[in-house]
Amino acid sequence: MDRDETYQRLEDLHNVLAYCSEAQSLGKIYVFKTLERVCINQERGSLLSQLSKDNFPHEVRNYKITANIEAKIKVTLEKIQATSWGGF
Repeated sequence: MDRDETYQRLEDLHNVLAYCSEAQSLGKIYVFKTLERVCINQERGSLLSQLSKDNFPHEVRNYKITANIEAKIKVTLEKIQATSWGGF
């Protein structure tokens, strides 16, 4: 994954979490369960460690979420695009 793809992935992961949080605050059914949110944040941390120039190669974290969470992310991104949700 190149830097642009990494930044896009980070933005997508941030947006799906923000969308889920907003849905919860409005009393709607949340998109991601607590442990799914943890997994998404683990991937975000992994991507950030890959972007950091301060990390030695052995310190870079590699974490990829499961296929079922990835499917939920894709559906949520489609909802975001379909509704032109603007985020926070």
